Amino acid sequence: MDVVDARVERILRAAASAPSVYNTQPWKVSFAGRTMSLRADPARQLRHCDPHGREMLISCGAFLFNARTAARRESLTAVVRLLPDPHDELLVAQVDLEPGPIPNTDELELSVAIARRTTSRVPFDDQPLFTDVLLSIQQAAREENADLRPIQPSEPVRDEVLGLVRRAESLAAEDPVARDEELAWTATDRDRADGIPRDLLGPAPDDDGAPVRRFLASTGTVPFEQRTTMALLSTPGDSPRDWITAGQALEHALLVATTYFVHASFATTVLENPTTRHDLRRALGMDAAPQMLMRLGYSSVPLRTPRRTTEQLTAPRDG
Repeated sequence: MDVVDARVERILRAAASAPSVYNTQPWKVSFAGRTMSLRADPARQLRHCDPHGREMLISCGAFLFNARTAARRESLTAVVRLLPDPHDELLVAQVDLEPGPIPNTDELELSVAIARRTTSRVPFDDQPLFTDVLLSIQQAAREENADLRPIQPSEPVRDEVLGLVRRAESLAAEDPVARDEELAWTATDRDRADGIPRDLLGPAPDDDGAPVRRFLASTGTVPFEQRTTMALLSTPGDSPRDWITAGQALEHALLVATTYFVHASFATTVLENPTTRHDLRRALGMDAAPQMLMRLGYSSVPLRTPRRTTEQLTAPRDG
């Protein structure tokens, strides 16, 4: 493998560290020279919970941001042509890897955070984020043309938001197809390269007001915090391009959070149900489209979910 190929290998490994719904890793890549084509992988789409592919494309957007960030560590610049193409709906983006300047300190710090970022499924310290930390995370989302709206413990609307989360979780638990789809990707064996192994699911909350997603395969219950910062990521529109934008903004925000030792946990069920997604938008008085609800906080370093190898996510090369 020559020097350029070694760089590409490192970029792909970093990109594949991106978060994805249920750790489905719904992406695949191919190369023509130094141009990378990133496509969504419909075989890894949650057909019931994500029929339009919104979360699939958010996941691919997170992969794309990691690729951009990892390229800078290699003194390369990722020139992105954001798609999808109307003639190839699964084509997310094409990325030309071109020679670039030596990375600056901020770029290096973000690239190092890729290997440290991981999703938490356990209780956090029971406190909101420090103001300066939250502002930095919000700025990261804005730089990717998205908005991150905090929902603090002191806000009266927070109870309404938590009520919608509980309602969505309850409806999903009563849906046999949704249950089967979740169980197919969670409580997986440790030798799988995707999904969420049982020992990483974390316990279920013993309080209905906890701001955390409930996994059907969770074992045991523990008290979860009540005073952490919740945040809703939104985009101006709600098209496939907006979903890709949301994924890039999400990962940029998460990497900045990681530099402050802040972890994230996602509550996606409320946005998978069209009714509760609409009601959440109304409750917060939003004109924008809600794309990801999360809680942000301080905790011990969570264990990482498995990842596929670069050979598994790379289609045969075109040249």
